[in-house]
Amino acid sequence: MWVKRNKPELAPTKTPTAIDIAWAAGIYEGEGTCRLCGKTKRGFMAAVVQKDPELLYRLRDWFGGNVRGNGAEYTAYTWDVCGDYGRIFAALIYGFMTARRKSQIDGTGALLFLGGRSSVGLSTTQLQSAMDDYYAENSRQQRMHALDSKRKHYQKLSADPEEKKKILERNRLAREAMTPEQREMSRKYQQGYYQRKRKNLYVVPVEKTA
Repeated sequence: MWVKRNKPELAPTKTPTAIDIAWAAGIYEGEGTCRLCGKTKRGFMAAVVQKDPELLYRLRDWFGGNVRGNGAEYTAYTWDVCGDYGRIFAALIYGFMTARRKSQIDGTGALLFLGGRSSVGLSTTQLQSAMDDYYAENSRQQRMHALDSKRKHYQKLSADPEEKKKILERNRLAREAMTPEQREMSRKYQQGYYQRKRKNLYVVPVEKTA
């Protein structure tokens, strides 16, 4: 599941009631569609097409997204909602969907952020909290993967002195080929990197005692 955040200007402006969500689910059941999007096909988008844009503006206000005209003379209009907003919309209406529509949503992986939990009865705030937890865990796993890759790399170098010499020589030649400006940029980057690393490693929470 792609973890790129939505643009703030596409955020919903109103909070839907339970009746609003059920009404939106009925509209989506009859006229909606969802699919993977983006260059890598890891994003999510839900959309509804109508000749009259009035009800699409309601969907936009409640769930975010965008309403746009189709064709030169705007013979139809489309409401589409992508990313987190789209996933939360899909989670809110999921309990009202038929088996066919549920299968379509499941096929996109839109609800992976719930970790297998049911979305029925969850509010927008609860779903957003689950989304934030998913991002935090995803970020933690990426850091652990990077650390594990680095550890394996250093283990390989320790076991193969000749390979280590080749890498050190390659790095030396690369540094010699750098311009003064490039060296200064590299120095500042490394300085900032190690400052952030020390901050992450040595900040230890202290519990207050009475």
